[in-house]
Amino acid sequence: MGVSEYKPVKIKLNNGTASGMYILISHNEINYTKDNETKPPNRSYKIEVAVEAMHNHKRARGKETFTIAKGTSISKAVGSLLGKREEIKNTLKSKGTLKIEKKIIPKIDTTDRKFKSVYSAWITRKSIEVSASTVRMYNGSYNVWIKKLDNKIIDEITEDDIQNLINEMISKGKKPKTITIVKAVLKPLLDTNDVILNWKKIILPKIKSKEKFSGDDEKATLIARTLLEYKHPIARGVFSFLLSGRRINETMLMEHSHINYKKTEQYPYGSFMLPKENTKTNTEVTYALTPLLLNAIKIQKTTSGKIFDLKAISVHYHWKLAMESIGVISMVMHDLRSMVAVVALRNGADIYAVSKMLSHKLLSTTQSNYLNDDTKQAAEAQDTFAAVIDAPNNAIDVEIIEDEYTALKKLYPNASDDKIKQVMKMMKLE
Repeated sequence: MGVSEYKPVKIKLNNGTASGMYILISHNEINYTKDNETKPPNRSYKIEVAVEAMHNHKRARGKETFTIAKGTSISKAVGSLLGKREEIKNTLKSKGTLKIEKKIIPKIDTTDRKFKSVYSAWITRKSIEVSASTVRMYNGSYNVWIKKLDNKIIDEITEDDIQNLINEMISKGKKPKTITIVKAVLKPLLDTNDVILNWKKIILPKIKSKEKFSGDDEKATLIARTLLEYKHPIARGVFSFLLSGRRINETMLMEHSHINYKKTEQYPYGSFMLPKENTKTNTEVTYALTPLLLNAIKIQKTTSGKIFDLKAISVHYHWKLAMESIGVISMVMHDLRSMVAVVALRNGADIYAVSKMLSHKLLSTTQSNYLNDDTKQAAEAQDTFAAVIDAPNNAIDVEIIEDEYTALKKLYPNASDDKIKQVMKMMKLE
């Protein structure tokens, strides 16, 4: 039986949380428990979420369908979609539709082979494929270093030209990771324009493998408490979000419009959304607000636009002051993500929960960076971290709403359903 033959049937749950949700099911699969609640079929199934909201004084309606893994109870499936329902409603309120505008890919003038023109066309097209933060990174590298190639004809660029750029960066003490961005920009740009270089001839500095947080739980507690008690209210608010596993760029780009203060069973203190253009993975995600994060927002003097009215360079300044006050000189702000993950895993957090907390697109990223052979599967990642630093009121829910089956299917389109199910079992999704 194809999906088109399934009909939407209103989901019945006695707690009233399934408003606007329908299970796509055949007539002979409709079944209820003794308490008259909807039972799932013995297969993966789909739930349709239908929402209406007011946009510019007019009623707007929309619906989205989500795939649910086999064996997932209706109540659990509904719970996982509550955040999505709010996101759909917020989209309707702001846009009046769920339709995604088609992006027009600009044409490239192949006759102009000056590097400046070719880069401009390439980065315009690239902005459609990657996140805004990645485009900013590419443009940053271009404006400071790669721009020196502007007047060259792209077909005449050689390995020596690239090596000279890299050598200049090395002589000025630039970090290996910063230098490798030059390759990340130039190689695909040149390849796309049929300029093939022998990159094996080009010597790049080696990037040392990322070190995990090596301090003990006592040190992690000291660092966390120092940041949560820091004197500057704006910097303290930023630090609160960094201790929830957020990246500094994600935090500094957060706006009041991204906050949903409506309380639900899943989000008892509300939620906040990171737009895909602000995330490294180019994926929109939703997190739960907590008393700690709510307070971090409330102590700011802003009520519209960006929440944290402070430049990133100033946050780095306050970070150094805070760390110097406790004698920590070997950490950078990004290491807080490692600290939260390592401490949570060390104390029994589930690897999948940690992966969601860090908004890693692939579970393997978390595994390769943080997972040890003796890691145990246990409580949610940030509840564990909060417990370690003895801050139960600051516990940070790491739940991200996502359609796991569809996400895996996109990653592995040729994999059979059985293979996908095996992976989901390994990831504790079933």
